Amino acid sequence: MIVVPHRPWYMAGIFCLFLLAMAALSWLTYQFGMGQGLATKVEVVAERDRLQRELGNLQARNREMLQEIADLKLGDQVDTQANEEVRQTVELLQEEIAELSEEIRFYKGIMVPNAEVKGLRVERLDLRETGETGKIRYSLLLTQVVDKHEYIQGGVEIAVKGQEAGAEKTYSMAELTTDGQQSIRFRFRYFQNVDGELQLPEGFEPAVLQVKANPAGRGAPEINREFEWQVLGS
Repeated sequence: MIVVPHRPWYMAGIFCLFLLAMAALSWLTYQFGMGQGLATKVEVVAERDRLQRELGNLQARNREMLQEIADLKLGDQVDTQANEEVRQTVELLQEEIAELSEEIRFYKGIMVPNAEVKGLRVERLDLRETGETGKIRYSLLLTQVVDKHEYIQGGVEIAVKGQEAGAEKTYSMAELTTDGQQSIRFRFRYFQNVDGELQLPEGFEPAVLQVKANPAGRGAPEINREFEWQVLGS
């Protein structure tokens, strides 16, 4: 018979080391998650700051052009072509300023949400021509307005409603995609663009694009939104 010495302190030491190892692993996992989240937030803040700098430059340029118009009028210069060129430049600058201002409001809304209704949002839709008959490229912007940004995931379904042969007709996403795709998966913390292409049937006149976003999780509400069919150039 082999006699094994009773070593209670040895077993207690092993147990303590195990607890320390588990605590260290938990701490490292937490720090990694915080680092990932911070990196994403830093990217969003950096993009917002870049847009603000660009907006400031455009506003300064816009003021210069407006002053040039005023100088032309004040000096009774009747150079119609030069005046028109300056006016068109000012219009383009003002359009860019409006677009940048909207982008900055968007980033501020993500970083400092103050909306009463929080949760998943279908923010906006862009439709563009592809150069191929009946083929349209879409881009959906999804955001979530929450006080604490955790990852959200789920699926997006698209349908197009319009007229065909004089009657109302609605085509599902599966009917408008070459691979019969029924939905698109999403997963993000702040925002995500969902892109794809739709092939419209010949003779179909689209009027409305319907979006249904289904976030995963018990009790998460389904989000529905309709967009008027407006296609931009390629």
